[in-house]
Amino acid sequence: MHKRYLKWLLPIALLSVLASHVVMRPDFRALFSFEFWQNLQRYSQVMRLVESEYVHADDVSYKALTDSALKQAVHSLDRYSSYMSPDDYEDYEMASNQAYVGVGIRIAEFSHRVVIAEVFPGGSAEAVGMQTGDLLVAVDGNEIREQSLNDVSEQIRGESGSQVSLTITRQDVSEPIEFDLERRAITLAAVVDVAMRTDSIGYLKLRQFTDNADEEILDGLRELDEAGMQGLILDLRDNPGGRLDTAARVAELFLEQGQTIVTIEARRGIVEEITADEPEQRFEQTIVVLIDNNSASASEILAGALRDHGRAVLVGEQSFGKGSVQSVFSFRDGYGLKLTSARYLLPEGEAINGTGVAPDVEVSFSDEERYTRYLQEHHLRVMDDTAFAERFGFPPVEDRPLQTALDLLSGALN
Repeated sequence: MHKRYLKWLLPIALLSVLASHVVMRPDFRALFSFEFWQNLQRYSQVMRLVESEYVHADDVSYKALTDSALKQAVHSLDRYSSYMSPDDYEDYEMASNQAYVGVGIRIAEFSHRVVIAEVFPGGSAEAVGMQTGDLLVAVDGNEIREQSLNDVSEQIRGESGSQVSLTITRQDVSEPIEFDLERRAITLAAVVDVAMRTDSIGYLKLRQFTDNADEEILDGLRELDEAGMQGLILDLRDNPGGRLDTAARVAELFLEQGQTIVTIEARRGIVEEITADEPEQRFEQTIVVLIDNNSASASEILAGALRDHGRAVLVGEQSFGKGSVQSVFSFRDGYGLKLTSARYLLPEGEAINGTGVAPDVEVSFSDEERYTRYLQEHHLRVMDDTAFAERFGFPPVEDRPLQTALDLLSGALN
């Protein structure tokens, strides 16, 4: 009798382990769902009919149909979720591991066109004479008029040592200019400008939240502190974000220990609450943060956290609205899935994904002003305002958000 029970013990144990695994894995529970099998059958029926009856037989295969269906289905959820081919997944892995190479430019959208918003020092674009304010019209001879900014960016990036051709138009040049550029590994400073704007007001511009951005900011803040800074303008305009842990360490420089920086909420509840630790040095100065439509992700989290805790006034435009977390899954056949799995909540509970962070004081740029500003950033380094106006036919525009920040801080400090 005892041996008979032992004979069933191992199968029962295995079934118990399998059942517990199914309970712990929501994606496995679908295997026991009638709705799952019913819809899978419907998909299978349509795919069989398309493969057998579509007029152009060479254009359909089960693999192509499945890839297309999955890509469209996942991407329809939101702009950040995607089903990736092996090549796409390999590119994503390279970018995630900071093996990014490029030609040394940052692009932005301007009146449905692509403008060179910044030319980075040390890149091949700077070496051949590309300028901030140039309008990009083609990549490798292919016009980009109907393409998204992300698609254009993907075409410009590639393997180190490979070549790409960029065609631009320039404000004071009648014909398009074509540049042949080599893609290179690029290392960029996170902090691009540190200066005292008045005797008491410091200014610091942060390009992106890279691995060491908090160390660069700390160095910049100490420099401003020693120069007599009583108020700080932290410029996060055109900052696309970056590492969340770095943004949290930057926030700690201005917040009290234990204050919430951001909460991560998933489908089944709160995943994590990130709070401020004791920093190496805390700065108590009054802060104005500049944001615009291109301030995204970690930039929005930092700006929102400082605002919610009463540490900063936000000036500028509504931010981009990237407040979600993507989980990445890999499959044995080389395909990958990037899926939005959680969202960020600011300390007061505000969800910013799709909406962004609203400024306390709104100061907007028109498209024309924004484009003029891009032109200025390059040309005013080598010419004065009069020469600029003579060359381009319009005077430089004032940086009104920055001037508003200066006025607010001057009033608060006096």
